[in-house]
Amino acid sequence: MARILDTDTNRFHPLRAHHTFGRSTDKVDTSVTSPTASRIHAAFQWSGQGWQVRDLSRNGTWVAGVRLTASQDVDIVAGDEVFFGSPDGDSWQFVDDSPPRSLLLANTPDTSTVELKPYTFLPNEGHPEIALTYSQNRHCWLSHRVEDADPEQSERVLKHGELLFCNGQQWKIFLAECENATELYPLAENQLDDFEFVFDLSLDEENTILRLERQQQTLDMGERTHHYLLLHLARIRAMAAQHGLDQNTEGWIANDQLSKDLGMDMAHINILIFRARKQFAESSDVSLESEHLVERGKGRLRFGCPRFKIYKGQQLAYQMPIAAAVYA
Repeated sequence: MARILDTDTNRFHPLRAHHTFGRSTDKVDTSVTSPTASRIHAAFQWSGQGWQVRDLSRNGTWVAGVRLTASQDVDIVAGDEVFFGSPDGDSWQFVDDSPPRSLLLANTPDTSTVELKPYTFLPNEGHPEIALTYSQNRHCWLSHRVEDADPEQSERVLKHGELLFCNGQQWKIFLAECENATELYPLAENQLDDFEFVFDLSLDEENTILRLERQQQTLDMGERTHHYLLLHLARIRAMAAQHGLDQNTEGWIANDQLSKDLGMDMAHINILIFRARKQFAESSDVSLESEHLVERGKGRLRFGCPRFKIYKGQQLAYQMPIAAAVYA
């Protein structure tokens, strides 16, 4: 993550994609105490390829020993020394010129700073209470409490500078994104509808292997606990289609019924859904849009992908769209 060091306080400051410096603490991202600095003195900007700095002041900004021309963007790289207002004042060291990253900054003892990724679990992935996701459609970070029956109905938009609490720990939210920034989280390269889901279910239904197929391409998603949840929802959708329900209404199941079917509470089911979305979003083979892997309605949900096959043992049991097949 991009950082700059205030050598006077020996404090590191992470940088937003558009990050301002100056004496006006309520109008800039990082305050500068030098009396020669302007209220809004300079701005750092991530271009998508590298960092640039622009002088907005009266007294000047120096980078690597050179005074910047006012209101012109100048490239800056790790190791460059920066002075705001006077080359004889306190220096700032640009120590990391990697892309900006959103963070949860530790705000209590025994709490670690967390880099926000499109699917982040708190306090940890093994026992999550909160799932943090990035919505590519809405361009914002969302917080979901997994114990809620429908976490997406009670979701909360994260805001820069707010505090976040979980399991006795506290973080300050640092969001690198801003309206003028180059998009830091580009849209996924592929849609789920581009692929056919192929489930291989053991006869005792203890093991579920999933692969995705598209023309000559096959993605092995392996065996995961959450694959059985996806299979169960897909099977419900196929059975509804057999009974003639249209595509908009087929496959929906009430939360209570799904909980009874799987023998687990909704908190556990929600965790499996978030883990499934995380696996698809972070697939090393192909970037997949996973937000609609499982669709939610009021008190119900369904498998969101209309093309799939389910094999039980070696026999094709279900297929969507419906084809000439023997259903079991």
